[in-house]
Amino acid sequence: MGRSETPGQLAFAQVLHAAPKPGVVPVRIGGLWGVSPADPQEGPRRALEAHLSRSVGAPLVVSITDNRRTMLSIRREGALRRVRLHHMFLDAPEGVLDAVGRYLSHGEEGAGRSIDTFIAENQHRIHRRRVPRRPWATRGRVFDLSAVLASLVGRYFPAMAPVAVTWGRSASGLRTSSRRRTIRMGTYYLDEALIRIHPALDQAWVPLYFLEWVLYHELLHHVVPMPVINGRRCYHTEEFRTRELAFEDYTRARDWERRNLRRLLASRDG
Repeated sequence: MGRSETPGQLAFAQVLHAAPKPGVVPVRIGGLWGVSPADPQEGPRRALEAHLSRSVGAPLVVSITDNRRTMLSIRREGALRRVRLHHMFLDAPEGVLDAVGRYLSHGEEGAGRSIDTFIAENQHRIHRRRVPRRPWATRGRVFDLSAVLASLVGRYFPAMAPVAVTWGRSASGLRTSSRRRTIRMGTYYLDEALIRIHPALDQAWVPLYFLEWVLYHELLHHVVPMPVINGRRCYHTEEFRTRELAFEDYTRARDWERRNLRRLLASRDG
């Protein structure tokens, strides 16, 4: 979406009346000229910050990001609000910026929908990390992930876009906290269209239907849209949860997980 030239949009408070000082460059925003430091984003960032401060009626600091997942976030520090916005908002229409102000001010639901629509229309501006392709480890000691993937695709996702699957590194999915230990059995990488399965599942005592369930869950992340809602990507939508139930061994797999989680945690490489 190109920059709007609508008079008054993000009107920059400091109109350029004379030659700029060293280290600043003229910036045109909303039909008016202003000055900013040599960073080309700084002028628009300051103008955006001033616009949102007026809309919210409170002091705030705006930081511009190139995040791939969180387009808008806010953190309060007393009376000050720190707002992080994706760079797509630097030249957003005034109506969208007003919606951002209303959302930041009191979480207006309609404003959130307007923001989500703007983000959806600007998906092409969200940077996708390029990852070099390399051979993946699909054949384990017990299970061949490529065969499991082919079976699931044939039964549930015949028109699915290509996706890669690999066994993860040993213990790569284990994480600890002060209260409990958990295991991340599968992970979907959106940027790479890649699924990693924890090697703890590559053991003879793990039933095939449970491995299929874990891979099926991750495949849903690949095929079910993940909309951005209130500035954050939503991974488990109502459609996602409904399609989970379509897995033929859903109940049996979840029951097996509850009964065997401690054993999975205790295992390392299998």
